[in-house]
Amino acid sequence: MKVLLKISWLNVWRNTRRSLVMIVAVSIGLWGGIFVSALSSGMMLQRFDLSVKQHISHIQVQNPEFLKDRHIKYGIADWDALKKALQADPVIAGFSGRTLAGGMLATANMSVGISIIGIDAANEASTTGLDDNILEGNYILDEGRNPVLIGKKLADKIKLQPGSRLVLTFQNIEGELVSASFRVAGIYQTSNGIYDESHVYVRQSDLEPYVGEGSTINQVAIVATDIEQVQALGDRLVKQFPEYSIRTWDDISPELAYLQEMAGMMLMIVLVIILFALSFGLVNTMLMSVFERTRELGMLMAVGMNRKKVFAMIMIETIFLTLMGAFGGMLLGFVSIQLFSKTGIDMAAVGGDSLNDFGFPSVVYPQLELSFFFFLMVLVIVTAVLTSIYPALKALRLKPAEAVRKE
Repeated sequence: MKVLLKISWLNVWRNTRRSLVMIVAVSIGLWGGIFVSALSSGMMLQRFDLSVKQHISHIQVQNPEFLKDRHIKYGIADWDALKKALQADPVIAGFSGRTLAGGMLATANMSVGISIIGIDAANEASTTGLDDNILEGNYILDEGRNPVLIGKKLADKIKLQPGSRLVLTFQNIEGELVSASFRVAGIYQTSNGIYDESHVYVRQSDLEPYVGEGSTINQVAIVATDIEQVQALGDRLVKQFPEYSIRTWDDISPELAYLQEMAGMMLMIVLVIILFALSFGLVNTMLMSVFERTRELGMLMAVGMNRKKVFAMIMIETIFLTLMGAFGGMLLGFVSIQLFSKTGIDMAAVGGDSLNDFGFPSVVYPQLELSFFFFLMVLVIVTAVLTSIYPALKALRLKPAEAVRKE
């Protein structure tokens, strides 16, 4: 076997230029596939992380009636009991009770429909990191009377800036319309431009005088310390508080789970297509090698090399070529991913604003799990073996007596 490996290795380099061209082609093809896969994977993972953290959270607790009617009067009946249970659970990293109301935002120039979210500013910051998304102005933690946070897209649309005055109109728990004047404290921007255009944040303490008696919590957003613990945490909360609707992130936004599954499948399809295209180049290279060595192969079989060894020799040569190209491609891919995973790739020049409209970040950090490279290596080996079969069969069809007479 050692002799066969040595002969195969020497045969690979008999035509150095052709072998190098094939190795470089495999390397560049795989590098392109790996980097595109890392870019897509990074974009999907960032979208998932940002969507969960900034908008939907890991778990939401609500009054079942609120999901049907979305009226502000349907709140958490015993907010204090639920709060104590959440504070005592070590799996919970943070939670925020919210007051939700649909209404209108009016300025001197125009009116738009928006969703009003009343928050405890400190809890919201520790749960969703809303304070980290402020582009202009200040967070509403220590602001004065009736501050409001508005999204950048909404601010640009109706020409508002920190310090601007506006009026919010919404229904109280009695179903009556109430209006209140607010001042823009800050302008925020998340990864989802459509969300930013339709949601404003105010303090719960500022809403209470207009909503009605007592504090009304319509939604509790919960973030777990580990996403792997989310399902178990949800099951525990369902047993403790069966009167509430308790939904995990994949129940709230099933399209996120679907996108995660689809992304993994698409990455594999891209790589299979690239390897399929490269396999034609490998077949062509090995066929040329076989035809050039027709007389030599005939002599080897004439002096006693059996057909199995000839078949194995051609197969080993193909595997050598493929593995060298694959190693180069994976090395280039790994280095590229490590480089851009720190600096990121700004997609603003090619439609970053459009990406934000669909919840994707404008700066993408490529990333791939190590298991992807192991799976890719298996695909490469399978491709090399399958690619070598046809040239090897061509070599086996040679008749020693005829082959040795060929010039």
